[in-house]
Amino acid sequence: MLSSETDGRANSSQAAPMRSPESVAFEDAWNASRGGLVVPPRSAIDLRRFAPFAPWFAIIEPDPNAVVLPFRLTGSGFRDFFGQDLTGVDYLTLADPAIRQHAYDCVMACLDTPCGLWQSTPATTAEGGSINYEYTILPISKQDSAVDHIGIFVNFEAKPFDDLPGLSRIERSTVWQWLDIGHGVPPASLTDGAPLG
Repeated sequence: MLSSETDGRANSSQAAPMRSPESVAFEDAWNASRGGLVVPPRSAIDLRRFAPFAPWFAIIEPDPNAVVLPFRLTGSGFRDFFGQDLTGVDYLTLADPAIRQHAYDCVMACLDTPCGLWQSTPATTAEGGSINYEYTILPISKQDSAVDHIGIFVNFEAKPFDDLPGLSRIERSTVWQWLDIGHGVPPASLTDGAPLG
């Protein structure tokens, strides 16, 4: 099991055994959309390849000048889960305040390297319970091959057709791993704690 005690460095093919087939399939679809580029353009993220992930897929456009991670597109599962459209909402407002800066730094590292990130994260429900979700992020490009957005696939332990409880707060990741897409992974200084919420 990978944890914050590990260095998080591994190729995607060496990903944690806990990684789901859905997460691997999401990365495969992302790879097929690259077309020989460093990362796929946003226009290549289409329903032809990404239909199985659409309800639980989101695009975030990190702000390089401020610690904010606004959603630019979210699937219907997010609207159903949160009871509202998250477009324009800062993802970091959903996370534990103690991890917001580190989460932002890790997303920026995914763009700068570029690389991906896989993790398992608990969330506290509105009723006080806990659910886990698997989070796979990979960089994409809005235009001109600048690596400036991230695509996210969320895989809940409760499947999307189940009655998911309301979310109160996203906690610190418990299991995580960088995904090397051919350009390495971030430095060890970013692996001292769980990367995201």
